[in-house]
Amino acid sequence: MNNQNNLIQRRGQAGERFLVTPDADANVSDHTELRAWFSANFWREQQAITGQSKGRNTVYFVRCGEQEWVLRHYYRGGLPGKLLRDLFFYTGVMKTRSFQELELLWRMYHLGLPVPKPIAAYQKKRGLTYQADILIERIPHSQDLFQCLQEQTLPAEQWHRIGATIARFHQTGVYHSDLNCHNILLQRAERCDKVWVIDFDRCEFRSPGRWQVQNLERLHRSLEKEQQKFAAQAKPFYFNSADWQHLIQGYVAGDGDENEYPSND
Repeated sequence: MNNQNNLIQRRGQAGERFLVTPDADANVSDHTELRAWFSANFWREQQAITGQSKGRNTVYFVRCGEQEWVLRHYYRGGLPGKLLRDLFFYTGVMKTRSFQELELLWRMYHLGLPVPKPIAAYQKKRGLTYQADILIERIPHSQDLFQCLQEQTLPAEQWHRIGATIARFHQTGVYHSDLNCHNILLQRAERCDKVWVIDFDRCEFRSPGRWQVQNLERLHRSLEKEQQKFAAQAKPFYFNSADWQHLIQGYVAGDGDENEYPSND
């Protein structure tokens, strides 16, 4: 067992490695129990699966004591995904996608950025390849932006807050590889919904550059794409150019309400 920026690395059976936060590590006795956390069958046997998200691949919501977690298996996309599905080429323990995402989440979480609390990551090496999973805490009472816009218009101040939150990530140097309307969560609150960002697979810290504008352009394209798709089906999707301008105004102002997301140190 060793320490990696306060994260704890554990060995399992042949080829198995775990990266665990200190709180999570204190709640497991050995690698067998830890391995069970990454099995949907284990949670099913405990009757602890509280829901699931069926996009391209199933993500499970599970209850562990008083907490609710998200269990996600890593899959390839595009043509490689049709051939290898969930196998990735192994280039080192800390270079696996699950370990990199957990470490990044851990750093962002302690910077006070609005991201899910990381729990643990898993990798299983098989020859030259590996498979991987990650566990994070679920944001309660939340919906992604895509779901919200199917149900209602958002007030200008909410769009402003989304833009300001993205600015906080960019000011901290966080590059999101797939910023779209599915990876922004709105959590119900009395005054105004809180904004969270999720899914940091293949993301990283970067110096300022063109990527910040490209992040915004990617988000804009995803919103326009969904708006056009729903319009073709004569279904509502409550997004327009004025909404985007409010988001940009919030981004430029850059006041992401840091007091609402205090540091977790």
